[in-house]
Amino acid sequence: MLTFSILVMMIAFIVYIVFFLLRWLKKKEKFEIIIFKTCLYIYCCGVIKYTIFPIMVQPFLIEDTKKYITGPYMNLIPFKTISEMFIYSTDSDVFQVITNFIMFVPLGMILPLCYQKMTWKHVFLISLFATVGIELTQLLQDIIYQSPFKFVDIDDIILNFSGGIFGYLVFVLLRPLLRKMGLYTGKREVDQTCMM
Repeated sequence: MLTFSILVMMIAFIVYIVFFLLRWLKKKEKFEIIIFKTCLYIYCCGVIKYTIFPIMVQPFLIEDTKKYITGPYMNLIPFKTISEMFIYSTDSDVFQVITNFIMFVPLGMILPLCYQKMTWKHVFLISLFATVGIELTQLLQDIIYQSPFKFVDIDDIILNFSGGIFGYLVFVLLRPLLRKMGLYTGKREVDQTCMM
């Protein structure tokens, strides 16, 4: 089983240095932008670790998974998992719902700090594509393993996307303070986010 181990962390670190940090330094990015982009990179690695890993590579582990993990592969009914949490309310269900919401909050906050010309539409689309991409990757894993190793849930998409929106709203609330601190210099526009 391939876990997010020291080896994978070292590969992620090398990728960061070679493909990102050196390029940012060459473009003479501001120090604070490099810090924000580094935070975004670390955050993305954490999301990948939490949602995609472990990856089973040994055939005997895949066979064991087929034997011992049974049940449905996915839920395509919106709000089914969320409503079941209120009905049955187990600690693991509550944890799952809360973490799926919280997981994308940093994305909505960090993206406009990293790319200061980014609008709310870009943040919303990236949040949506990222969460759909995660669920499709998990579905692909289930298809390869022929076992419900990862449960694919439309509610995860709803919760992740909602977390991204909430994160962006927090950014909008903090934007005047960020401007005063010199951490955000994006162009001033009539903010349509609050009108939605």
